[in-house]
Amino acid sequence: MITSLIFLLLVTGLSGIVAQTVLIRECLILYGGNELSIGVTIGAWVVWEALGAWIGGRWPRGNRGAAHAFIAAGLVFGIVFPASIYAIRAFKVIAGLPPEISLGITSIFGASMAIFLPVGLLHGFAFTAACRVYEGAKDPGGKAAGRVYFYEMVGTIAGGILVSYVLITWLHSFRIAGLILILMALACLVMAVSAATRTGRFLAALSLTAALVSALFMAAGLDGHLQWRSIAVQWHGREVVSYENSLYQNIAVTRGTGQYTLFTDGLPAATIPVPDITRVEEIVHIPFLAHGAPRDVLVLHGGAGGVIGEVLKYPTVRRVDYVEIDPAYLGMVVRYPSALVRTELRDPRVMLHYTDGRRFVKAASPDRRYDVVLVGVASPTTLQANRFFTLEFFREVRRILTDEGILVFTVPGSLAYYDRELKDINMSAMATARKVFAHIAVVPGDENIFLASASAKDIDLSPQRLENRLKDLRLATRLMSLPHLTYRLDRKRMEWFRRTVETSPAEVNRDLGPKGLYYTIAYINALHASSMKGLFAAAGRRGIPVFLAVMGLITAGAFLFRTRHRVIPALFVISTTGFVVMLLELSLIFVFQVVYGYVFHEIGMLITMLMAGMAAGSMAAARRVMTTAGASKALMAAEASLASFCLLLPVLFTLTGHGMGAGGLPGRLLFFALLFVAGFFAGMEFPLAVELCGERERAGRSVGLVYAGDLAGGFIGGMVGGFFLFPLMGLAMSCLFFGAFKAAGLFLLLLSKKRK
Repeated sequence: MITSLIFLLLVTGLSGIVAQTVLIRECLILYGGNELSIGVTIGAWVVWEALGAWIGGRWPRGNRGAAHAFIAAGLVFGIVFPASIYAIRAFKVIAGLPPEISLGITSIFGASMAIFLPVGLLHGFAFTAACRVYEGAKDPGGKAAGRVYFYEMVGTIAGGILVSYVLITWLHSFRIAGLILILMALACLVMAVSAATRTGRFLAALSLTAALVSALFMAAGLDGHLQWRSIAVQWHGREVVSYENSLYQNIAVTRGTGQYTLFTDGLPAATIPVPDITRVEEIVHIPFLAHGAPRDVLVLHGGAGGVIGEVLKYPTVRRVDYVEIDPAYLGMVVRYPSALVRTELRDPRVMLHYTDGRRFVKAASPDRRYDVVLVGVASPTTLQANRFFTLEFFREVRRILTDEGILVFTVPGSLAYYDRELKDINMSAMATARKVFAHIAVVPGDENIFLASASAKDIDLSPQRLENRLKDLRLATRLMSLPHLTYRLDRKRMEWFRRTVETSPAEVNRDLGPKGLYYTIAYINALHASSMKGLFAAAGRRGIPVFLAVMGLITAGAFLFRTRHRVIPALFVISTTGFVVMLLELSLIFVFQVVYGYVFHEIGMLITMLMAGMAAGSMAAARRVMTTAGASKALMAAEASLASFCLLLPVLFTLTGHGMGAGGLPGRLLFFALLFVAGFFAGMEFPLAVELCGERERAGRSVGLVYAGDLAGGFIGGMVGGFFLFPLMGLAMSCLFFGAFKAAGLFLLLLSKKRK
């Protein structure tokens, strides 16, 4: 039986990481590509795992009942996985929301908790049920937790590699879910047959039936039908002519009334063949006419389908470097009939570069200087987008601008009223740009156009002057005229905008302290969940001091009650480790996105490397620790190492330029190694904490207690880390806090040891 148990454990680990990766990717699409939601989705998975672990440690009674429950949980998990995919895609229909709008934090939280309930609960239940089965069949000495943890993590590592580099690259979500159901059903079949009981035979029949039905379903192509059926539901019955996942995002194309609309991660990105005339003409002609004679132009993303066409109208332009990070997106643009796009991309002056805009600017030769740099990213709605609104980016752009060069970017605006959130977005952008550029001009509107220049001269936005240049250049435009320019460049409105936003205390936006993203999330949340406005405002003003005070009270409570309950020190350490390692995981994922911009593709492998570290750590602890005293010493060593790791992390990223210096595969390996190390300490501490909590004769219950504490800490970290701690505290301050928290755990263990 032990062989079939290990096989099912391996498949459980593999299935868990595959399901988690696929569901997180689907949630990223649902949540508009907002990477900070990863913390909530992982946190939701974790809290339901914690509850499942607690249940699995107490029910059902007896090792045989636990074995049957373990098999049933695995089988139901395989069935629930595809249902969860469908539920994600149908969420906006169920909630009565249009498919193209972002979700507020309350909706993200509610959706994540509902979506991950069944899969997380079953996965957590399976772990502690397996511990009880393993204990009864192989290891009654109390080391079952470490062994089960190790085997499940080995499966997780294999699954992470498989899903990251094979499954999501070649297969759609429902085909992946179908294969996982077959694999899980076969593993359950083997385990059920080895049980040799009436219930086991019944479970074996169910497992065989599930495997056959899933195989026939896919052989008949019904999984593909379900894929497109769910897409139709996701888009409320609109005609979806294309739908695919690239390395960077999900890309969907809908057709209606002769127009194609391209969506990236569920949000509108472009319309063809007729673009948004007002937007493309204003963001090109106002800065270009202000410059007068632009020759070398850099367009960072979003140029095809209108913007480049307007740029090429200028006879002075001799070169346009167009940077697009996602070849699949541009492939979608050119796939559908548009004479404008063909003309833009075939022009000999246009040089197309498939790379990240940040990396292109950073690597640009000092001899290559631009008269205009136009950022096609509309606003800092995600970490990937926020990278183009930070102090570090503005400094990089300043280096490649000519003396009279202009940087152009846009953020959300209004012609009527600015609430606190909208003021904060614009003031943060202005404060950040002022750190680098001598002159900032803003053209207010529903989308505010920022023009930044390091020239000694002011940016001249006189409507008459711009209209004269328009005539001199003989530009054919639909919208640009003296009346329109006079309206858009009204001095009173521009002064009103400046006076209005400068009342905001918004802070400078940085790569590793993305305040601009926080303000944008607060603004989006205010549009969709006005009841949460107060929370974001309070978090922005007093959130960090309050959070630190609460953490201080929890720590003080652990010190005060350590003598009354002997499990308090170990539970405090493992719970705070779950909290800190979750936040370290999220921080490293977020920094990876800042550096590379394609966490959508690598999310499975990043999580897997943390899990790989956990497997290695748990195995190391299980092999070397023989006594309670040894467990105590090893746990203190792990706490000291984790505290040191937290303190060294910001130093490392400062020295390596956020890891951008390495670039390519070496840079990715750096992130993988850091996640592995963080996971190693977490994995090492788990069996040590189980040992210190005692109840060796009742391993299932002690494992459930420690596992639940670990996952509860992770849940809290996931909930507060993504949307609040990382944007508000930044990487450096967050890591200092993590290190202090782990140092407190070390001190608590030392005091407990002295008492003994």
